[in-house]
Amino acid sequence: MVSQAQETVSLDRRDAKKLKSRDHMWGIFILVVALVTLAGYFIVSPQKLYKPGDDIGYNLGLAGGLMMLALLLYPLRKRVKFLDKVGLLPTWFKWHMVLGILGPLTIIFHSTYHVYIPFLHPVGSVNAAVAMYCMFLVSGSGTFGRFFYTKIHHGLYGRQASVNELKAGLEASGDVKSKFSFAPEIEGKLDAFRLDAEANAQAGKLGLLRFIAIGFQAALLSRSLVKDLHGVMHAQAREKGFTAAQMHSMETMFAEYRELITSYIRAVRDASQFHTYERLFSYWHIFHIPLVYMMVFSGFYHVLAVHMY
Repeated sequence: MVSQAQETVSLDRRDAKKLKSRDHMWGIFILVVALVTLAGYFIVSPQKLYKPGDDIGYNLGLAGGLMMLALLLYPLRKRVKFLDKVGLLPTWFKWHMVLGILGPLTIIFHSTYHVYIPFLHPVGSVNAAVAMYCMFLVSGSGTFGRFFYTKIHHGLYGRQASVNELKAGLEASGDVKSKFSFAPEIEGKLDAFRLDAEANAQAGKLGLLRFIAIGFQAALLSRSLVKDLHGVMHAQAREKGFTAAQMHSMETMFAEYRELITSYIRAVRDASQFHTYERLFSYWHIFHIPLVYMMVFSGFYHVLAVHMY
């Protein structure tokens, strides 16, 4: 058990910067897609370059449809036994997410931003509109699914192991005193938050309101404790008449302590919210899977209708 905890925590530390970098790159990717989508509306929607039935429009629809169809490869990779050794699962998941964004974008360009909307824009193909609405729902729910997945993929044991390691980090090496012994109020508030969060970490005990509240509580506590820490350290520096070199050293120490406080509060929050995120992820599966079938069926029907009529 101990070795498993150490291995999990070591993995968390090693991958923390990689995960942060990936999230940063994902944010840039989403921003670029949003800008392309916005620019495309002004360029494509007048239908001066092409129309959905033209060669360009048709090929865009074909490409987008194949991308959306390729999304089914990821669940097959997870469930079909002979595909177990075909590539790494995280790589499949990454391309599953990328295609889940690029596929809808390509189909939007195929439609030239013209879709049947009852009462507002009652022009166009109804079956095409149904296929597009299903696609948007699948793509949107996939974004939520990714968020829920990041909250549970290390498991509850890994979350608790991270909390325990950070808790140990609050103690000065070779000394029984806490690193925040000079600020007992900060130490007391951290302990109180952990005990309160642990009391709610049992399965099914954290209700929706408490789930939301503990997120706000963690954010407010992190901000207030960092502010308190800054005040205490600077007050002691003035009292002791720190030199410029000592002030610089204190600022470095403050940055370290600030990171420790925010990491600890975040880890405690994630551990306490784990079971709720686990339930939300299971509910998401119940909602997401039927949407995928609806999208595939409506997409095939749209393609069939286009070629028949």
